Amino acid sequence: FGRWGCVGGLSCTHTVWPGGGAHAPFTFTLVSEWVSSAGSCKGRCFELEEAKPPGCRCDNLCKTYYSCCSDFDFHCLKTGGGFECTQDRCGEERNEDHACHCSEDCLEKGDCCSNYKSLCHGETSWVQEDCEEIKTAECPAGFIRPPLIMLSVDGFRASYLKKSKSVIPTLQKLSTCPPVPSLSFSLQGLYPESHGIVGNTMHDPVFNATFSLRTREKLNHRWWGGQPLMDVPVLMIHLFLISRVIPLERRILTILRWLHLPDNEREIDNIIGQLMNGLKQMNLHRCVNVIIVGDHGMEEAHCERTEFLSSYPLNIDEITLIPGSLGRIRPRDPKSTTYDPKVVVANLTCKMPTQHFKPYLKQHLPKRLHYANNRRIEDVHLLMERKWHIAKKMPEKLRTRCGFFGDHGFDNKITSMRTIFIGHGPSFKFQKQVPEFENIELYNVMCDLLGLKPAPNNGTYGSLNDLLKDPPFTPTMPDEVTPPTPPLDSEVSLTHDLGCSCDEETDSTVTVGFCFTLFCIIMCKCVFSYCMYVCVCAADSTHLPFGRPAVMFDTQYSLLHHVEFISGYSKELGMPLWTSYTLSCWNILLCVFFLTDMASSPESRYDASLITNAVPMYPAFKRVWSFLQGALLRRFADENNGVNILVGPVFDNDYDGLRDTTDKIREFSADVPPIPTHFYTVVTSCQEVNQTVEECDGGLRTFSFLLPHRPDNSETCNNLEDESQWVEDLLKLHTARVRDVEILTGLDLYRSTNLTYTSTLSLKTHLHTFESDD
Repeated sequence: FGRWGCVGGLSCTHTVWPGGGAHAPFTFTLVSEWVSSAGSCKGRCFELEEAKPPGCRCDNLCKTYYSCCSDFDFHCLKTGGGFECTQDRCGEERNEDHACHCSEDCLEKGDCCSNYKSLCHGETSWVQEDCEEIKTAECPAGFIRPPLIMLSVDGFRASYLKKSKSVIPTLQKLSTCPPVPSLSFSLQGLYPESHGIVGNTMHDPVFNATFSLRTREKLNHRWWGGQPLMDVPVLMIHLFLISRVIPLERRILTILRWLHLPDNEREIDNIIGQLMNGLKQMNLHRCVNVIIVGDHGMEEAHCERTEFLSSYPLNIDEITLIPGSLGRIRPRDPKSTTYDPKVVVANLTCKMPTQHFKPYLKQHLPKRLHYANNRRIEDVHLLMERKWHIAKKMPEKLRTRCGFFGDHGFDNKITSMRTIFIGHGPSFKFQKQVPEFENIELYNVMCDLLGLKPAPNNGTYGSLNDLLKDPPFTPTMPDEVTPPTPPLDSEVSLTHDLGCSCDEETDSTVTVGFCFTLFCIIMCKCVFSYCMYVCVCAADSTHLPFGRPAVMFDTQYSLLHHVEFISGYSKELGMPLWTSYTLSCWNILLCVFFLTDMASSPESRYDASLITNAVPMYPAFKRVWSFLQGALLRRFADENNGVNILVGPVFDNDYDGLRDTTDKIREFSADVPPIPTHFYTVVTSCQEVNQTVEECDGGLRTFSFLLPHRPDNSETCNNLEDESQWVEDLLKLHTARVRDVEILTGLDLYRSTNLTYTSTLSLKTHLHTFESDD
């Protein structure tokens, strides 16, 4: 803790007592552009305009920038009388030293305590009212559109909503009225690797500087990438970020005061209740849209569950470790010629019988984390087991107490890392629940609510349209860039009259024949009264029940129809871009019979989808792939009444999370066949378990894997055991969204379903975590 003191407004000294006052204080000086004595905050508290230097500031962020007028605390952070009315304060004479007022003129002046009407005039408070559907926004004159208030609650784990109504009555009410999914939060709709804030502490090798929330460097704009919502130019739109120095109650009163202008869990629940009661008191509860989110969940943690790098064969004097729930390692000397991240990972891989982390080069981290493509992300990462921390070495003095019992920052697929989203107001659908989504999707929704055009971001615009009553943007299926070309320049010749006639009202199947050497159905199609023969291969509907994947980049490829699968074969790469087949109890039996008759093994059917087209695959990885194709997919088919499988290679040699161009693939492969960096698998089944994928006429379930293609299986320490003991856990670690697969392959999936396109996007952006609920 410490104390600030400013001299003449030109510089501020911060005196700090380390260790809670047990040691002598030390002082450092910060220079400020603003002069604290150059003005007063009387009548200016939390003004919307930022005063330019050298004049002092009275806005909500002046504390953060050390730019407040010297009387800011006296005028703006009053706490007298508390933050709520009490019975004995009702009708009191106005006291300007009070934080909020209970006087008869407070409604006119817009500075009442939020419970003034309910306590002093007997009106029902917002939280005590029943849920109501707000069919249209009811805003006072002067509002161009419903304002948006967003509250972000630090560390609110999704499972906290299961607590009793007596503990969190406001949140319980909010969670039963509007949409309530869980989510994994960004005002830019960007992943950390895209906006550049990759941690609370981070080093930039180009700046040769370190960012920390505890230092003034965090105020330097050079660290912040992307376009935050507050930077989008628009008239009469304000987004307010308030310094953590300002009490929560004062923040809520400030928000309510702004709306009056022209144009601990229990504590948090009380604060949100204060907001909702205040909105009702101002007759804005049917006007304002409110979003409540958490920035992350929370997991149990303790000092006793800490791994120390000093216990491993590693020279810890040569490295810098960012410790905690996700360890990040860089060389202590940026110019070191001996530091090798691959050696560091090797020296930390499977060295202890009970090791509580997995070491990774950042390009080998699960792709769903999107945590590799930024110079501030260290080359070596330690993915910690839940509840465990990493530190450099054991403290010299044993701790007498542990300063924490929980933490965040663990793998975001862990259930305890999920947080909440609650949307309430006239623009949200009433009592609508949507599946979990990643927080990058929320930026587009906020732009829609504010009438803004979103800047480019990592979200999928339209995927959350089901949250809103009247979404302004309607997504449409993109046009395919490259259709397939015929594998052979040949025409089908018919040797006899099939009796095709356009006299019939509907198209009809006439007979069977051969098309491109495949057993197919010849159908009559009447187009503008002309009879046409169309070859429809039976495998198309069986092995592509949701439509053919569209190729969204310039290339050349052909469809190869096999009896048991279909491939989109790339002429440029000499391998399939994708292979699709459907597994059901019926065709598994048929397959076993057929392959036995052909004196072949059951596994050959699954291998054929890739091996016969010469996709290079490391022998070690083949163990993973064979177990997935030969055992797990069969089980998935049995559990889901059949599944459709889409598999193929991924090339992301520069680990930017995007599909490599053909030229880049050739650059990395030189004179050898291109070697994929990953292989993907997309598994789809019908949500209605009584329907097969071929029959499915409703919702779909899907999960995907993006598996790193590596020459060894060292990621799993028990890889010498039978595949049944470790492969499935490895697959679940590398779970991914379908949208991740699409971005890495340049494909567009699910182009022929009964779903709305918004539902299709929701399906694609959902991450199946394989985690149980809290």
